Amino acid sequence: MDLRSPKTRAKTIITVGFSTILVFLSVLLSIWVANVFNSEKILKDIADAQLETRQISVMRNAALRRAIALHRMGIMDDPFGQEEEERRFYELGSTFRSTRNEVLSRPMRGEEKLAWDRIRKTLNKGSTAQNQVLELILDEKLDKANKLLLDEVVPTQDIFVDEISNILDTQRSDVESKIADVTHRNRTTYWLIGSFGSLAFLLAIFTIFVVRRTGKTEDALLEQGKRIRELYEVSSMAGLDIDQQINAMLKLGCRLLNLEIAKVCRIDTHEATNTFLYIDAPEPYGLSPGKVLPLDKTFCNITFSSDEAIAINDIGKSVHANKPYYEFSQLESYIAAKIAIHGKKYGTVNFSSRLPRKEPFTDTDKDLVNLIGSWVSLALERQFAQEQLYKAKEHAEAANNTKSAFLANMSHELRTPLNAIIGYSELMVDDLKEIGAENLVTDLKKVSSSGHHLLHLINDVLDISKVEAGKIALNLQETDISRLIHEMVDTFKPSLQNHHDELIVNCEDDLGYAHIDPTRLRQALMNLFSNAVKFTENGLITLTASHRVHEDRPWIAIEVTDTGIGIPEDEIDQLFQPFKQASSGTASKYGGTGLGLAISRRICRMMGGDISVESTEGVGSTFTIWLPLSQEQVTQRASFA
Repeated sequence: MDLRSPKTRAKTIITVGFSTILVFLSVLLSIWVANVFNSEKILKDIADAQLETRQISVMRNAALRRAIALHRMGIMDDPFGQEEEERRFYELGSTFRSTRNEVLSRPMRGEEKLAWDRIRKTLNKGSTAQNQVLELILDEKLDKANKLLLDEVVPTQDIFVDEISNILDTQRSDVESKIADVTHRNRTTYWLIGSFGSLAFLLAIFTIFVVRRTGKTEDALLEQGKRIRELYEVSSMAGLDIDQQINAMLKLGCRLLNLEIAKVCRIDTHEATNTFLYIDAPEPYGLSPGKVLPLDKTFCNITFSSDEAIAINDIGKSVHANKPYYEFSQLESYIAAKIAIHGKKYGTVNFSSRLPRKEPFTDTDKDLVNLIGSWVSLALERQFAQEQLYKAKEHAEAANNTKSAFLANMSHELRTPLNAIIGYSELMVDDLKEIGAENLVTDLKKVSSSGHHLLHLINDVLDISKVEAGKIALNLQETDISRLIHEMVDTFKPSLQNHHDELIVNCEDDLGYAHIDPTRLRQALMNLFSNAVKFTENGLITLTASHRVHEDRPWIAIEVTDTGIGIPEDEIDQLFQPFKQASSGTASKYGGTGLGLAISRRICRMMGGDISVESTEGVGSTFTIWLPLSQEQVTQRASFA
């Protein structure tokens, strides 16, 4: 066997090519099967979670409606209405129990089982109280029934709803995580399939070329390989966007086919139009992208309707000589193939000249145009995908800006009437003290306290909205850090006494000045100190301020250390996210919006600093504010040293 002969080399290439293609197809099939299996499993888990969520929602609604039925029975004078509400009460109880049994019968994880054990205790207590209320109503002891309803049923109902809501939030988070996992897997799979498929496609085209040219000369085979290499070089050129790559591919096609004009056209069969998307042609011809022509007056009309590439060597001597598109276009040679986007016919890629060809188009020429058409199809698909991603990004950013603006505007509008409520309540307290109505003072103080708390929450929302919208402004000035710290500590002494906490303040004598916004720094320090006091009972709070060198830079470090409940290691990362707290249990027990730390860190970063945290669950936490030293102070300290 002569391995140097073109025929033998062609057979060898064919064998190797098809073997490689089979390997690629096997890999693609394996990836696809694995992705389908994993996606089906995750989707089943999501479906189960959605079913459970619906069942839990039914439980929650049934429980709420039972309490409402008891309330209606307690205020109704109509015995028939009471009887109807009693029937509804029992029906809702039956619905609640059947749904509860379905939920509790499924397998649960450890944390989920503990949550349901807590809920079961609440349910038992609430069910007993509801039955007692019903008996009192039926015995016409309405006062006792209403009192029991308010004292026992409603609080228990609120606890149950909160615990159910926590479970629903956890399930929603799990579902979102699984959806993100499926999306990531699919994207990875598509990328792998696209990569292997592209390689297999190029290899298949190359092999087909070799098969068709088996009986021809070595020069033809070399020319074929040269064309493939040039196509690959153009398709893999770095630093070009998609438009530039397509234009480069059209130029290459004109040169390889020895033609003057190359176009990528979009065909609209409904409007019967042919729109030029990309053009490579001599300038005197006056062809430019965006030009729209009637479809029946262009050769794209026959190309778009054909399943194969169209090649006409001398149009004036062909069956197309009497057609309107020949007279209109004034072309004498033409070769083209259709392009498809996501499997649907989209347009054509065509090469033409106003002179007839001296040599007819070959099968190799048709294959080349088909290959260019396939490459252009993939390039356009990528371009459309990028445009969709860009639009989605713009919409997301616009939605986020709208949200921030809405929160900022609403927070501002809410503060005005709230300040009025606080002011009037405090004036009324003074007036009531003067007339001796001390029995009303306590209630008005509660109104004032609640108003101040709500105002604090609204201010937090307004601050985070301003930060996200980039509208917060800093008033930077040289600030005496020691003085600011001692002033802040004095404001918290009553809170320390209420929690029976001990405070130790350690500040360096020469702490000096920092170029910061004192109001914003005070806000950040008060947030950290408030958290330390809130989460520490009968403990020790230490405030330490000193000069530090961190990452080869001088800083002022202000540490707030407590001996409170601490933070689990796996929950520290979410502390500085807006509306996030260490855990749902902490949020329900200690309250708060979860905005304080997020605002504090962003303020410190705007001043060139940061906030870091170290914590051990059950031992305590240390939050550190890092402030950059002013350049003048850095120079002074260096000179002193």
